[in-house]
Amino acid sequence: MNANAETKIAPKLVAITAAAFITLAPSMASADTYLSAGYTGMHDGGRGRVLMLDWVPTDSRWDYTIGNIGGAGQHNRDTSFVAASYQIVDEHLWASFGPALVTHQTETLTSTYQFMTTFGYHGNHWAFGVRHLSNGGLRGKNIGENLVFVGWDL
Repeated sequence: MNANAETKIAPKLVAITAAAFITLAPSMASADTYLSAGYTGMHDGGRGRVLMLDWVPTDSRWDYTIGNIGGAGQHNRDTSFVAASYQIVDEHLWASFGPALVTHQTETLTSTYQFMTTFGYHGNHWAFGVRHLSNGGLRGKNIGENLVFVGWDL
């Protein structure tokens, strides 16, 4: 991806994130809304960063996620994703699984359609988790991205 294309994508991502905040703002007070940052790694040793917004409506088992992966200088890893995953919660521990879509296919995310699996721990106003995003072998290689993140409940 060239620099010109990247400068066109960044404002779109900001606009989508702003629209999500505005749309979700009334329900954020009665929901768990986490802003997360973390580290991503590939099987070949490549590294990057991840930023995510997770929204879990009150009394719901569903976690809706908007995220962005940056390749730390590796343009072939930059992509954004949305996911809806079903959570199983046991007090402070949780696990979730669900479908996801990516905006740009990469070396590790070789299909637009993905699956997201998460295992984590949440405390008072924070969370820690490990997340895997991959295509489950639907198309192309099934390498995926492994994400380690810390989140703050807004």
